[in-house]
Amino acid sequence: MDEGVLLVMAPAGFEHRSIIESVVDAIKGAFYTSQTTTNWATHSENFQWDLPDQSGRFYIPDLVVTRRDAHTAQEEREGIALVVEVTSPKSPDTVLNDRETKPKQYARAGIPLYLLIDQELGTWTLHALADGWIRYQIAADGRYGEKIFLPEPFGFSIPTGDWPEYRSF
Repeated sequence: MDEGVLLVMAPAGFEHRSIIESVVDAIKGAFYTSQTTTNWATHSENFQWDLPDQSGRFYIPDLVVTRRDAHTAQEEREGIALVVEVTSPKSPDTVLNDRETKPKQYARAGIPLYLLIDQELGTWTLHALADGWIRYQIAADGRYGEKIFLPEPFGFSIPTGDWPEYRSF
């Protein structure tokens, strides 16, 4: 009998879910209040993002923001403008992946913006691709409570004042 490996992931906690909901609300709200003319599609924890190395490995990002006009999975993938990851401090391996491994993969794939929200530190970092680069530069960073300005193609801010602080108990 072939022994397989079963990977069990703990579900996202209250703080994690609240932060993702807040980001989605800000993106949707920007469209409904005419801060942007694009009605972005948001996929929270249900988007399989295949690594570009053809290995068959994939990530399930916490949030993917893409254009709505895609007619195929490939077009949808090509339309990704932002990926958001929220660290899960109870899982040191996933924190390391969110901070170091995933940004490298997303940058290699040409995703223009990567927002890392670090619950453990109470900070956020917006990474952006510079023209001709295949690695991210830090476009902005801050602490919970400071707004995140998303550059074009967004052109609006995400408030962070209502983000709950992570509690380890």
